[in-house]
Amino acid sequence: MIENIDNLDGVLYKKNVNLKKYNTYKVKAKARHFFMPKDTDSFSSLLMAFKEKNIKYTILGGGSNILFLDDVVKTPIIYTGFFSRIGVVPNGIKVYSGLSIKETVKYAYKNSFGGLEFLYGLPGTVGGASYMNAKCYGHSISDFISKIGIIDETGEYRRINNDECEYSYKKSIFQNKDYTIIDIVFALKEGSRKEIKKLMKESFNDRKKKHQYKYPSAGCVFLNDYSTNTVAGSVIESLGLKGHSIGGAVVSSHHANFIVNKGGASGDDIYNLIKYVQTKVYEETGIKLLHEVRIIGEISGE
Repeated sequence: MIENIDNLDGVLYKKNVNLKKYNTYKVKAKARHFFMPKDTDSFSSLLMAFKEKNIKYTILGGGSNILFLDDVVKTPIIYTGFFSRIGVVPNGIKVYSGLSIKETVKYAYKNSFGGLEFLYGLPGTVGGASYMNAKCYGHSISDFISKIGIIDETGEYRRINNDECEYSYKKSIFQNKDYTIIDIVFALKEGSRKEIKKLMKESFNDRKKKHQYKYPSAGCVFLNDYSTNTVAGSVIESLGLKGHSIGGAVVSSHHANFIVNKGGASGDDIYNLIKYVQTKVYEETGIKLLHEVRIIGEISGE
């Protein structure tokens, strides 16, 4: 099936790539097919080749909201590592999807642009954060997005405005439409570098105080439901589930909406703990928790 796709111009292809360093859970898995397009044209060609052969694929950025279940991931992986450019544009910055959130916020700071400080310390890439509409400390990344450059379902590169992205709480058009994020333009205001630096430190230190960096994790696992004022972490904690474990996967003792890898956790360990928490919460409260972590692989027994 991969024949004639593994030798496309402008696409680096590797076999049996260890994915441990490409996911923040540090789950051991191997990608049978690993593709790295070097520019927008080659990215488009790769996507169209997969579409022509009706092959499903997974786009991987920082791996901060993804869970690999299989020891060998058969679904082709498209990695955005070459898409890491950034630059100043009128009234903001333009960032390519594969650049880390950390480097993006640092670049904005160095150029005296404020607004993104709340993201500092968050793992992952700007593309993934824009796809998921990352939210923390009362802000969403979409609050600062002006335009997004995409490859659409026809393979064409074009830009869409913020209001076309259908952003809402941790939702976007990219989750249900065949659009691939290539670059993001942020509309930011110039400010005091001293004040920007202060807010960056506050965001980072708060995450550190909550022990978010102590063990590998994907951050918050479950969505909150603001329509019913349901905060997932509070519900999980109220049921005494902090510290519950399956294999090397543990509900964090510091933040109940985090599941961490305390050592040697498999993708199945983490997934089974996610399902256990969902089942327990539903049995005790009637609340159906939805996970925001993307599951890649075959689910045993389902």
